[in-house]
Amino acid sequence: MFVKLTHAVLRELQSDGYNVLTSVNTVYDDNPTYMPEKVDDVWEWLEDLTVTPQNHPAILVIEHALNTMLEKDLFGAVWIEKHWKRSI
Repeated sequence: MFVKLTHAVLRELQSDGYNVLTSVNTVYDDNPTYMPEKVDDVWEWLEDLTVTPQNHPAILVIEHALNTMLEKDLFGAVWIEKHWKRSI
């Protein structure tokens, strides 16, 4: 199920080992939907992405978002597994 993107959700995902949120939406979309991902080296993974001016995907590095973004600046929704036991 999709849930609103918040600091609490990001902390839960981070505690489960996720470190990046990817999206089929672009950075220009008002309400992107994200899928959590686990990558070995976030910065190397980002460098390997092929991004064009016409296709700039919405990507969120969880640690960076937690350290630099205010709650009010987070927007969109993130997919979580239905069996997630923690309350968000």
